[in-house]
Amino acid sequence: MDKAVPDKKFKRAVIPLEGVHCASCVARLENGLNSLPGVAGVSVNLPSRTAFLSYDPALADAKGISGRIEELGYKALAFSESAGSAENTALKELEREKNVFLKRFLLGLLFTSFLLLDLVLPINPYAMMTVAGLAWWFAGKHFHQGFLRALKAHTADMNSLVSLSTSVTYFYGVIVTIFPGTGMHYHAQWHEVGMLVTFINLGRWLEARSKNKAGEAVAKLFKIAPKFARRLRDGKEQTVPVAEIVPGDLVLLRPGEQVPVDGRVTGGASAMDESLLTGEVVPVEKEAGARVYAGTINKTGALEFTAEGVGEDTVLMKIITAVEESQAEKSAVQHMVDRISAWFVPAVFLIAATAAGFWFHYYDLARAAGIFAAVLAVACPCAMGLAVPMAVAVGFGRAASAGILIRNADVLERASGVDVVIFDKTGTVTEGRMRLESLHPFETTEKKLLQLLSSAEEKSEHPFAEAVRRQAREAKVKPLALTAFEAVPGKGVRAHAAGGEMVVGSLKWFDELPLPVPPAVRAEITASSDSVLLAALDGKFMGYGRLADVLRPEAAEIIRELEAMGIEPVMASGDRQAVVAHAAAAIGIKTFHAEIFPEEKRRLVMRYKALGKRTAMVGDGFNDAPALSEADLGMAMRSGTDVAVHSSDITLMNNDLRSVITAVKISKRIKRTINQNLAWAFAYNIVLIPMAAGVFYPKWGVVIPPSAAGAAMALSSVSVVMNSLRLKRAKI
Repeated sequence: MDKAVPDKKFKRAVIPLEGVHCASCVARLENGLNSLPGVAGVSVNLPSRTAFLSYDPALADAKGISGRIEELGYKALAFSESAGSAENTALKELEREKNVFLKRFLLGLLFTSFLLLDLVLPINPYAMMTVAGLAWWFAGKHFHQGFLRALKAHTADMNSLVSLSTSVTYFYGVIVTIFPGTGMHYHAQWHEVGMLVTFINLGRWLEARSKNKAGEAVAKLFKIAPKFARRLRDGKEQTVPVAEIVPGDLVLLRPGEQVPVDGRVTGGASAMDESLLTGEVVPVEKEAGARVYAGTINKTGALEFTAEGVGEDTVLMKIITAVEESQAEKSAVQHMVDRISAWFVPAVFLIAATAAGFWFHYYDLARAAGIFAAVLAVACPCAMGLAVPMAVAVGFGRAASAGILIRNADVLERASGVDVVIFDKTGTVTEGRMRLESLHPFETTEKKLLQLLSSAEEKSEHPFAEAVRRQAREAKVKPLALTAFEAVPGKGVRAHAAGGEMVVGSLKWFDELPLPVPPAVRAEITASSDSVLLAALDGKFMGYGRLADVLRPEAAEIIRELEAMGIEPVMASGDRQAVVAHAAAAIGIKTFHAEIFPEEKRRLVMRYKALGKRTAMVGDGFNDAPALSEADLGMAMRSGTDVAVHSSDITLMNNDLRSVITAVKISKRIKRTINQNLAWAFAYNIVLIPMAAGVFYPKWGVVIPPSAAGAAMALSSVSVVMNSLRLKRAKI
């Protein structure tokens, strides 16, 4: 976005567009819409032809924004806050446009086939002129309409280049046919008109076809989103449209059915195919209390669940929205290309006019007209404009299908040069499903200690809290009703109930408060390699619970692979020294930091950055958020808290540490593709525009005719798109 959004009064709009074809169009729209009062930021995604806006509804509205788009020479196909409905409209427009280009390519090919007969058969020149006129208008009508729209908006774009090049070639032929005695070259090049229009339509059709393929990863999410749900109301089962489900509804799910909305299981057990969201093909077991997500598939048993996230609030729709918006966000490289593209079309007109003037002065009008048309036809702002967003669109879609959600294009530069990866321990290197292995009460009973722990942890999101609550449920111990609750990141929780003030947390925090811990118990805790949760009631130590977590099976392999890539792995945790040392040694991490609080994790990241190391942080908890934000690259596990996910640059949807490696590799591959696209686009224009202008003709006799120029223009855009599409099948 070009302007920052200062507060929450701003709304988001997603607008699919008609008539956007090149980087010049993008620059014109962004500049024009940014000048509207109340518009706080605009980003136009060229591959999907979609504008993403932030605006103040008190100063701007749909009618005014759509009207401004019309003034700029384009059409707003919809105005929506929903990425889903906008995406469907954009896909339909791309499909419609693809069909238009195909029909006009075939029409142009038909006319051109007749025009080429003039090379072998004597055909009446007026018949040739008529057929060439039909090709110029009917096969190229959309280019001329685009040129008139741009002219009305006092600007120029790719349509202007194509329309003028074909018009100059055609009307020169008209003049020499009607007025043969003017001294100009008599034999008009009618086949040049037909071939020029035909080749460019072919290129645009191939480009539109490829763009449709580029959006398949995201489009797939829309297409398979469920349409109906089985709702249980008043003891009766009803089949209703998904749109009618509201939070709190009880939904039934049978084997083989898709989950219609996000929710939490209240009854039954099953295995769920979540590969749509995570890329992981192994089914996930679900039982009471587990989360289920819209679009995933129920494999075996029957389930009942309570709807929680519906409509735009489902994880599926949030992923789609995030991918759409991340594709539209522009990197520093894209901003540079956009600035160059804004001057590209005027510069091409200047070069074409200068070259035509030179050839008219030294040769003749026929050669000047051909040169003018060739320069306009060969110039390709589309290749430059598509170089970055096309690679980003395909690459981010590929990443999303692998369960990796990349938030913006600037991540690519940072991810490709990572030197250090700092891992949180609990829930990241470990599975995060802690088990309360044993209770060690002090002057109380195990049941009372478990009640104290479960009461204090009732509202906590930490993995320790879930383990305590699970153990309490199994032991049928009910927690006390809380009157106050406070989570202290990296330390523990403080809560109030009818029984008094409860404090549950780490030994380090108890020492800080201070809360006295008996020496014998302290020795036990210090000697243990497991995680420990201490409990106190009204300032009196009540005992501790010992928790164990299982290391992720893939963790050791990931550490070895990172080291092989020249990346240093580091572990940072608020857990005790013995626990962290044991976990680090088990997976092969040599450098670790224990008993550090969230702000200390952030300072650790800052220290590595100060040493000139590009640093990535991988975490999942509330206490990881400061470090995730500070790191050059923040990666959050999907199982983590919302604040951790929102603080990160990349979300790993499948909770598999292998995704850390995959994310880095995909980022490097996307960046390499962007560099290839840019190198080709700039080299193409730098070499072929002078060639079309006749710069190489005096010495080597090389000049490009308009028809070949049109074919080259088509090849340029298509080559960038096809190179980007290789990302879909690239081995990562």
